[in-house]
Amino acid sequence: MAENRIKKILIIKTSALGDIVRTFPAIVFVRKRFPNAHIAFMVAEPYVELLEPCPHIDEIIPYKKRRNLEDVTGFLRFAMALRRRRFDMALNLQNTKRFDWLCRVSGAEHRTEMIELDRPMDGVEGVFEVLRTAGLDPQRRIYEFWFSPEDHLFAQHFMMDAELLEHHTIIGINPAGGWATKQWPLSSYIALIDRLSALPDTRFIIFGSGDEHERALEIAAACKPPVVIASGKTTIRQAARLIRECSVFVSNDSGLMHVAAIQDVPTVAIFGPTNPAYHGPCREGNMVLYKGVDCSPCYKADCTLDFEHNFCINSISADEVFKAVRRVMR
Repeated sequence: MAENRIKKILIIKTSALGDIVRTFPAIVFVRKRFPNAHIAFMVAEPYVELLEPCPHIDEIIPYKKRRNLEDVTGFLRFAMALRRRRFDMALNLQNTKRFDWLCRVSGAEHRTEMIELDRPMDGVEGVFEVLRTAGLDPQRRIYEFWFSPEDHLFAQHFMMDAELLEHHTIIGINPAGGWATKQWPLSSYIALIDRLSALPDTRFIIFGSGDEHERALEIAAACKPPVVIASGKTTIRQAARLIRECSVFVSNDSGLMHVAAIQDVPTVAIFGPTNPAYHGPCREGNMVLYKGVDCSPCYKADCTLDFEHNFCINSISADEVFKAVRRVMR
C-alpha cells in the first residue's frame, strides 16, 4: 500500500463509550501511519465530545440514530453524502454489517472486512484485528486520552471544592452498568466502602450518569463521610479527567471501567453476565472478579434463574473486592 496515495480516511466507530475509547490506540496508529492524510471519525452524537480534543483527527462526523435502517431514505442520503467525499480508505471499527455496507458504498479503495474473533482477546486487540483486514498491522499499543484545558480546570475546582487533597488516597466507585444484571448490589458497594474507609486518608468519588444518580445517593447516604458524588454532575470527559485523579477505580462492566483502564488507573472490574476475556479492562495491573458460573456468560439483561437471581455477580463478596483493591493499590 502506497501511503502517499491515501489522502482521505474514514474511521467508523459509533458506540458505545467503552468500545470507542478502546479504539484510541488505533487512532494513534492510523495517524502515525498516514501523517498527512485527512482523517474523519464517524461517531454517534452522544460521544462526539470524546473526540473533540483529539489531535489526530481532522474532522468528526456525527452519526444520528434516525439515519438507521428504520429510516431507509435518510440513511441512503447519508451514505451518498459520504460517497461524494471520495475517501481512499474506510475502516469499519464497529465491525457490523450496516457499516460494512456503508464502507463499500463510500467507494473507498481500501477497506476493512468484517471478522469474527476466533479466540479471546481484549477490545484493543480486537480493533487491531479489524485493521489487519485492510492491510494495516499495528505492532504496538500507544494509549492516549485527550482533554481540553477546561477539563483540567474542572477537575482542579472539583477536587478543591470537595476538599480532596494531594495526600489522600482517592478510590473511584462506579456502581453503574447498562443492564441491571451487570450491577453489583448497592449493599455490597456500601460494605466495601465501609471496609476501605478504615484505611488512612482514604476518600471516595462515586461516578455515574444522571440516570444513575439515585444509586450514588443511596450509597453515599449509607456510608460514613467523606464520600463525594460526581454522578450526574459531569460530562463524559470531565468524569474521565476526575478518574485520572483516582488511585484505584472499582467498577461494574461499563464504559467508565474502560475509561479508567485506558488511562492506566488501577482498575478492579466486577463481572457477571458478560465475558471478561473479551470485555475486561485493557492494560496490565488490573484485576477482574468473575465467578464463571454454569450459566455465565449469558449476556442477558434479565436473569432467567429466578431461584438464584443474578447469582453470577451477587455471589462476589465485598471481602473479595476489598482484597483485590488492596492488591492493585500495592
